Amino acid sequence: MKSATDKDKDAKYSFLAHIDHKRITHSTLEKVIGSFVVELDKALRSKSSVTKREDALKWLSKAHAELSKTASNLPPLNDLVVELEYELRNTIPKVIDATNPDKEPKYSPGINILIGGNRLGRGVTIEGLMITYYGRDAKQKTMDTVHQHARMFGYRQELLDVTRLFLPKHILEDFRAIHESDEGMREVIDEDTGKIKLTPVWVGRQLRPTRANVLNPAAIGVFTPGSSIYPRDPLWKSSEVKKHTEALDKLLSTFNGDDEYHEVDIDSLIEIISEMPSRSCSGYVWEDERVKQALQSMKKQKIHKGILNVRRGKRGGDGLGLKNQTTRPWRDGFAQSQWLSKPRQKYTDVPVLVVMYEKGEKQDYWDDQPLYLPTLILPKNKFVFMFNYSEESEEVEEQQEDELEWDDSEKIDEN
Repeated sequence: MKSATDKDKDAKYSFLAHIDHKRITHSTLEKVIGSFVVELDKALRSKSSVTKREDALKWLSKAHAELSKTASNLPPLNDLVVELEYELRNTIPKVIDATNPDKEPKYSPGINILIGGNRLGRGVTIEGLMITYYGRDAKQKTMDTVHQHARMFGYRQELLDVTRLFLPKHILEDFRAIHESDEGMREVIDEDTGKIKLTPVWVGRQLRPTRANVLNPAAIGVFTPGSSIYPRDPLWKSSEVKKHTEALDKLLSTFNGDDEYHEVDIDSLIEIISEMPSRSCSGYVWEDERVKQALQSMKKQKIHKGILNVRRGKRGGDGLGLKNQTTRPWRDGFAQSQWLSKPRQKYTDVPVLVVMYEKGEKQDYWDDQPLYLPTLILPKNKFVFMFNYSEESEEVEEQQEDELEWDDSEKIDEN
């Protein structure tokens, strides 16, 4: 579509499939996509059966309709078919991995189909990228790698209306979380450039305070001042939370009134959070021990008190009727926006813990077991708590050395 209207006849338009690091996958994709292009070309030029041409036109008609949702003034489908009849004859998929001597893709005018491995991991911007199938996943996603991968997309306002990105939902959620963390840091810095104080917090298996020579900058996240955070996968089954609910019933028995805010010391907040366990979710800032470590660090910043708000529901205080989200991680938080806006505005310099007592009924996809759910509002003052997503420390020098060159050696699957 763009090539049919672009005045630059040498313009390049790219499709990228970046779904795995295995060479066998690249080879398979090359064959599948190459076969599809050949069959589509033959069908459009009536070099195959009438039925195949009709099927191809139906498929292209659906694609044309989908593109029209974001792109205005699309050329008629018949005109695009004529253009494709010429373009497809010159379109050959190219694999960009360690077996290819070129460290960057070599382009042809018009359509380019690229299949990528580690060669596309860092420092490569794909020219005229319009369509991306992204399935490249990792057990431990790191922010610098995500930022480097984002360079593949470049910034092309003129292609935005026809740009499409296809990826699994769990990867999208991880990317969104890292993006939000990155944007939060930028916002804080922009608010008071030059005056912000960064307080690093190392969080690994042993929760050791960070040192410059052990902090892994490839896996840094932040607790953004003034933001509200919550566990994305709270424990909720009766066998998991019954004893914790009983403990919190005692700890919180004197804190009444959904709209009451009580001043408590930081250690009390830590004790309460300890009784609301959750499973950590990759890429999200809430992790039980990490949050408690951040609260401990606030004490070192001379924040010794916090605010506690316990919400049990307006109707007799017998509990809220929230619905358990059946997919993990939780997409939305537990607290309603109005439960957070008031304390966020009123208590800007101390942490606010909003605790919600949930009935936990089967009809709402719980386990007929009451439980407590937390949301923590971070103080909106001039420091940021930084942490490392990694479970184990890594020497910065080793990390940097590993990234000096492309290296597919440990990621090759010869099967």
